Amino acid sequence: MSGAWDIATATSLGTGVAKTQINGGANLTKPTQATNLVEVVPYTVSSGAYTAGESIALTAYLDSFSVDLLPKRIIVPPVQAGLGTLINVVAPILEAYECNTGLAEGATSQFIVSGQAQVANTVAPLMAMALHYSTTPPNRPEHFYHKPDNESTFTTATTNAGNDFTINDGMWLEDMYVSVFAGTPTVSQSISGYGTFSSNDFGNSLPLKVPMQPGACGLAGTMTPGNLQLASYHNTHMPMKTSCKISTSFTNDVTQSATTRFIMGVGYTKQG
Repeated sequence: MSGAWDIATATSLGTGVAKTQINGGANLTKPTQATNLVEVVPYTVSSGAYTAGESIALTAYLDSFSVDLLPKRIIVPPVQAGLGTLINVVAPILEAYECNTGLAEGATSQFIVSGQAQVANTVAPLMAMALHYSTTPPNRPEHFYHKPDNESTFTTATTNAGNDFTINDGMWLEDMYVSVFAGTPTVSQSISGYGTFSSNDFGNSLPLKVPMQPGACGLAGTMTPGNLQLASYHNTHMPMKTSCKISTSFTNDVTQSATTRFIMGVGYTKQG
């Protein structure tokens, strides 16, 4: 067995919310010896100065015309908005997304790696992605990732409905992700709460309620909520019907003066 890592290089996503191919707009070709895309690691920073009141919240996409891997719509750990000069911007810990996508040895298959902002930014964010390959074929089920198209908002300390999404041909829900990001944060108003995934198409009625990574807000007017890591949970193994409509909601613990946003997603497999 040999492993390899490659990079779809950092590329500006622009200041809007259009889906944009990264790696300089070019496809990324897999190593010919690789038979397994093990995992991917997306990451982001601003291309220049951070703007007060603007989080960087992205979706990463992995597409291909030569490899059957869809869907892979991945929540990138967000960079939280701040106040004033944002003297303590926090770039969150990297999150690896398991893939186990089988690849043909000797083939020069290509991946199309793209990013899309959930909210517009004054200064364009950059996005890149690391891809981990192996010469050993997958010995675990392939993971797929799905999420709603759009984020939802809240201010009050109550349960807030999010957007629904539907998984087709899935068997087991394995991974859960809760991303919460500030608009204009308010001094002493920390961000905390939990997300709920619910569906009449799950195989049982066990609850799926998972906390976000809290973000603590301080006293100064130059702070940002320090979310160190995207909230991610694995090995859930919730059975799903062939067509499974999933509803999301977020229960907020601390009332916010300004609108705050959330989006939630899942990873799943199509076999046992």
